[in-house]
Amino acid sequence: MGHWIDPDEADPSQWRGEGPFEDLRRGEETVSVLDRASRTPVPYQYEVDIHHTADVAEQFRSHDYDNARVIYNCGIDETRRIKLLTRGVFWGDGETHQRFQAQYRRPPPPTEDVPFGEYAVWSRYHHGTIERTDDGVRFVEDESGPEESMRTLDWDELFDPVKERLAELELIRNPEFARYRLLERGEWDDFRARFRYDTDAFAVGP
Repeated sequence: MGHWIDPDEADPSQWRGEGPFEDLRRGEETVSVLDRASRTPVPYQYEVDIHHTADVAEQFRSHDYDNARVIYNCGIDETRRIKLLTRGVFWGDGETHQRFQAQYRRPPPPTEDVPFGEYAVWSRYHHGTIERTDDGVRFVEDESGPEESMRTLDWDELFDPVKERLAELELIRNPEFARYRLLERGEWDDFRARFRYDTDAFAVGP
């Protein structure tokens, strides 16, 4: 039997029972995004596998595909060099699908490069078809062969999911300057909202 509560009790904590989420931090108890970034030790590395199904055409700027499975390998080394490797496949209703790899880099030291500026991008992709087998799926390359490129891309030219991963790394690499640049660009509120309760972002939880 639960404990009796005085109906005239004004203290909200007396009304709130102990539930499964009672131990979660709330409001001011949470660690800020900037603090989490500052407290993340370098070197830092993790990998996440995401199946994108919503707004794929908009996020990856291609109306040929409505699904994307991307593995993001994110890292900052001891010299605070940023390296983000992405690999995966795009597919849709048509017969032509695409397998790709891309690597995004920012050289050290962080004080000499303005965050969210230009990124060196190496990419390799191959068109083909995804076929279902008894063991799952496999990618069958077409005869055209793979294509490669090495480019320097501005922040605004990058795909949105890639920006999210790079924003996390930039905040770890140089927290105050990265935050300042996001404020300057009008993007800080958006990324802060994305990271605020994302337990997979940074080495320190919310």
